[in-house]
Amino acid sequence: MTVCVTVLQFVGSGDNPRSCRFSQMMEQRLEKVFSEAQTKMFNGKSKLSVQMMSVSQAAGSPAVSLVYAIRNGTVHLNGTVASYLLGQLSAELVGYFLFYPPLIIAERKLHFILKKKTQIRHMTLNKEQKKNC
Repeated sequence: MTVCVTVLQFVGSGDNPRSCRFSQMMEQRLEKVFSEAQTKMFNGKSKLSVQMMSVSQAAGSPAVSLVYAIRNGTVHLNGTVASYLLGQLSAELVGYFLFYPPLIIAERKLHFILKKKTQIRHMTLNKEQKKNC
């Protein structure tokens, strides 16, 4: 499965990127962004859903990385297609829907690797965490 990465410049001080609530909120907002992009590109829409794979934030950095997969029904969208869709929107519009300014709008990744020497908090949402949300 191919996933996309969106990096937010920062999140609000009242938001906790570690929480299920934050992940669910970002899933919903990303769905709105993809819906807008789909409407712009194809003058119609089908139901695209976003599944958050992980949320991470490097220690001492305000930036938050969102790693997610996009589905159209039961079929996962190719990362290239998903990136292209979001790339049709301005950073300002994406930021409007996400409520936070993006550093990277949608980068296609085959897997998610961070090569940093600093300690990284990586909060993968596993099935158990999803149940508790």
